[in-house]
Amino acid sequence: MADNNKKYVELLWHQKYDKIELGKKMPIEKPNLPFQVVETINKPRMKDLEEGFFDSSQYYPENEYPENYPKDWKNLLIWGDNKLVMSSLIKQGWAGKINLIYIDPPFFTGADFTVRTKIVSSNEEQGEREEIQIEKEPSIIEERAYKDTWSGGIASYLKYMYERLVLMRELLAENGSIYVHLDWHVGHYVKVMMDEIFGYENFRNEIVVKRIKKNVNEYELVRSLNTDQDIILFYSKSSETKLLPPTRKHGKEPRWHSFEASGYRSGMDYELFGFKPNPGNHWRWSKERAKEAIKQGIIRQNPRTGKPEYLVIKEEEVIGTIWNDIPAYSFNYQFNTEKNELLLKRILEMSSNSGDIVADFFCGSGTTLAVAEKLGRRWIGSDLSKFAIQITRKRLLDIHNSKDLRGEEN
Repeated sequence: MADNNKKYVELLWHQKYDKIELGKKMPIEKPNLPFQVVETINKPRMKDLEEGFFDSSQYYPENEYPENYPKDWKNLLIWGDNKLVMSSLIKQGWAGKINLIYIDPPFFTGADFTVRTKIVSSNEEQGEREEIQIEKEPSIIEERAYKDTWSGGIASYLKYMYERLVLMRELLAENGSIYVHLDWHVGHYVKVMMDEIFGYENFRNEIVVKRIKKNVNEYELVRSLNTDQDIILFYSKSSETKLLPPTRKHGKEPRWHSFEASGYRSGMDYELFGFKPNPGNHWRWSKERAKEAIKQGIIRQNPRTGKPEYLVIKEEEVIGTIWNDIPAYSFNYQFNTEKNELLLKRILEMSSNSGDIVADFFCGSGTTLAVAEKLGRRWIGSDLSKFAIQITRKRLLDIHNSKDLRGEEN
């Protein structure tokens, strides 16, 4: 069946067949193409700042740059096929240099490269304002990419993703991380593929994020439930990778909790209010800290049992893999697959530091790059769509007029 069907896909494992004959893997071509510099945006001159051409509050002098942010660094926004972009970056010495990659690749929905967006037409004299939807047809190179990605069904899609993920792994630093945003169409296929490329042991998490909920109530028999979530596959390049777990504010009231904790710890079994911890347990804090907490009213005797208890005051809680507190999508730039800046803020703060290099090779409307810029990260972005590059360019140049990265409470 596999020999006759170019769209054939199958998962293989040891002893599924009595004999499996595999040929050599198809090599991934890695051409080195020179980048043609179309435009360079330099920092504003002091004269321009003084004359009001730039907002001085948005200008950061070099002595305030993060320590690992080179003074001569220039971020890169590249128009082109990301396979060629990445292979050229590798050939030009970028292998092992990128700290974090986030990508939001096509979801195998069969969508074409037609861009639909809205513009506002207004007539100030008559006070009229009209929203018009326009379509930008795919270019020749976008049509070619469409055929390469979808023409062979899921087999050609997986080939497309495999080649690019291999290159991304090569670009990642040894302690780097990659987040791949997908949905139900191919998430399970790409998970198995990434186990092969990055190693099963380097899979860290499958994160569930909230889609925009459809305003549809089906009370009749239906073929399937409404899909409310996407997934983000999080892998590391090696065991060296560490992250800072995200937190969110919660509305829980302060509460009293037992001061006793499981496990014996030497010196933590002192007498308090006439009680000692049960055998094999310990008090949570040292004797000196407990005495101070009693004076502050943070430790008291339980009104019923008389045993020590302490006041738990936590304004934040650590988040696991269900991120239902922020939507994954946003509509500020009228781009079909635009992601929410708060989603990228959470990912960047988890897995990168100021001055680190962040990359997005399906940059779309530029959310990853805009957030990286706001958080003091260096960035590299690319997209095949010239329209996406134009939106991203305008967004980045106008970043001082954009919204701040506010917390979820706002």
